[in-house]
Amino acid sequence: MVEPVLVCKDVKKTFGSIRALKAGNLSLQKGQVVGLVGENGAGKSTILKILAGVHKPDEPGCILLNGKLYEPNTAFEALHQGVVTVHQDINLVETMSVAENIFLNNEPVGPLGTLTAREMNRKAQKLIDQYKIEVNASIQVGRLPNDLKKMIQIVKAMTWNPSILLLDEPTSSLTAMEVDVVLNLVAGLAQHGVTIVFVSHYLSEIFRICDQISVMRDGQTVALFNKDETNVEEVVTQMLGHELVKTAARSARHVAEKKEVLMSVKGLQVPGLLNDINFDLHKGEILGFTGLTGSGLTELAKTLFGVNKFKPSSGSISIEGKQHTSRSPGTSLKEGMALLTNDRLREGILPEFSLTENITLPILKDFGNGVGLLSRSKLNALGEKSVRKLRVSAPNAGVPIRTLSGGNQQKVLIAKWLATKPKVFMLDDPTVGIDVGSKDEIRKIIEQIAAEGVGVAIFTTEIQDIEQLCDRAFVMFRGSIVDEFKGERLEHNRILQSSVSGKAVP
Repeated sequence: MVEPVLVCKDVKKTFGSIRALKAGNLSLQKGQVVGLVGENGAGKSTILKILAGVHKPDEPGCILLNGKLYEPNTAFEALHQGVVTVHQDINLVETMSVAENIFLNNEPVGPLGTLTAREMNRKAQKLIDQYKIEVNASIQVGRLPNDLKKMIQIVKAMTWNPSILLLDEPTSSLTAMEVDVVLNLVAGLAQHGVTIVFVSHYLSEIFRICDQISVMRDGQTVALFNKDETNVEEVVTQMLGHELVKTAARSARHVAEKKEVLMSVKGLQVPGLLNDINFDLHKGEILGFTGLTGSGLTELAKTLFGVNKFKPSSGSISIEGKQHTSRSPGTSLKEGMALLTNDRLREGILPEFSLTENITLPILKDFGNGVGLLSRSKLNALGEKSVRKLRVSAPNAGVPIRTLSGGNQQKVLIAKWLATKPKVFMLDDPTVGIDVGSKDEIRKIIEQIAAEGVGVAIFTTEIQDIEQLCDRAFVMFRGSIVDEFKGERLEHNRILQSSVSGKAVP
């Protein structure tokens, strides 16, 4: 039997009183792609950082690389031992060339100890051509689309001649077509003998690219599957520790056309971004907008909410029959609109603030005690009530929001906007970047919001959200609405075909 390239045996890691990793196990063969899956907090990031030399395990001697003890003290030591990480975020220098980025901190040296820019470009171009990537090594990275940037990251990693390549959510910021390009590159690397650990929330990609699937839950490796001997449902069950109760498609049981119109948009135009947008949103309806990344989803949501840099040149927006000027987010809030943005960390949470402080931030003026001071007891009562209602997993509403998982942070942000009592609630990519169980909980919360009479608009690249939640859905392509789906037509393959082609489908 062939010896594994890498073996992790019951790897443990604690941070203070928190046991982040109880028993992490991996066994990788040369040229194998192993998918590492699990909910947020399952231990995936911890074991990846141990392999990358960022953290040290609690007990020595638990990892073998090529049959020898593997105990790197730093990430640089890990690099030199052939274990290289490609991080989720694209961490290239936008103002530098492709060649300069590829060799940054690993510059090739000529016979005299120096290397000209021309020679560096030549070496970089040779590498790029080797992996069949169509890009000029001298071009500035900032001019490239995301898929090429991600591939440059991978090529940069390959300059270290890794035996183990750790890919952390490598497709999270890519469109469907860009994903294809990156996955083809990963498959080619495996065929050339590179062993790959592929971490992703996207199970469709895991099943497409991986030979085996390792499932983690609560800091432990709980299952290992050969891809061809399992299915998505079985993997999800192991991730959660119980079977996932699927939300039925709303289109089969909910008829929005009989409801009153809450928001009406006619001829909305933002030069270079949005073209002739028209739709009605009904009371209690969940209306979806989907398409590829860059199709105009976020731009439409922010335009409707009055974000300054997205100003319409023509068209109208009305709320309950009254003209909505969309002058600013503040005006939109007063007129009964709320927007959950797609950037939880930069535009959503205040990480050091408590759950209560995050939830009550937009409505502090409602909590005066009559003498110019805030009523702390009323604030705390609302915070605790919101946390209970949305089933936020936290000791209490007084803990800092940064201590929560991504899914629970998202629940707190939903509670924040619900506190404003919106008539129209817009959510931009509400389930992206959170684990499977949290996605299901967020979807149920959205359904409950609509059941209470709020008009809900979802802007998402996740077709599963559209299928499971929406009464109707529009596909956007380069700033225009190109198709509408409802009833039996509201189905994954049709939506994807329209999203990719930019055309209406039968």
